[in-house]
Amino acid sequence: MASCTRAVGNSRRPTSTPKSAAVGAPAHHRALRAISAEECFDLLESIGVGRVGFTTGAGVVMLPVNFAVSGKTIIFRTAPDALLGVHANSRLSFEADLIDEALSEGWSVLVLGHARLVSDEREVQHLENTTHLQPWAPGARDVYVRITPAQISGRSIQPG
Repeated sequence: MASCTRAVGNSRRPTSTPKSAAVGAPAHHRALRAISAEECFDLLESIGVGRVGFTTGAGVVMLPVNFAVSGKTIIFRTAPDALLGVHANSRLSFEADLIDEALSEGWSVLVLGHARLVSDEREVQHLENTTHLQPWAPGARDVYVRITPAQISGRSIQPG
């Protein structure tokens, strides 16, 4: 995945026409509803990419990860010297969603919790055998990280 960084300041905005927001049915034909914790886990199990958020000295960082659900926890793999590995034993957030722009429908799940490196060899072996989680990023990503939710919430927008 390529990386790009840009400082935001008094730069001018592009003059191109923005993508129309008037896709799908009108908002009054939609329902916004809260999702139960159980349904949040079911939805997370149906996809495999989310974002991990944490705070560094430079500010809030959000990084994409491919992940698996194990029990009521979220598992991802990283390198020990990567940002996610360095900040693995801390409080963080995790967010995943599935959006259908054409239908103006979708859902989003937010997890607030604590991450920890999985260091017990039996636990690592169990995760390897049950999740079959393979990192998408190149390089050695042999560190497992487990996020234990303190709070989980979700919302969906669907036909009303």
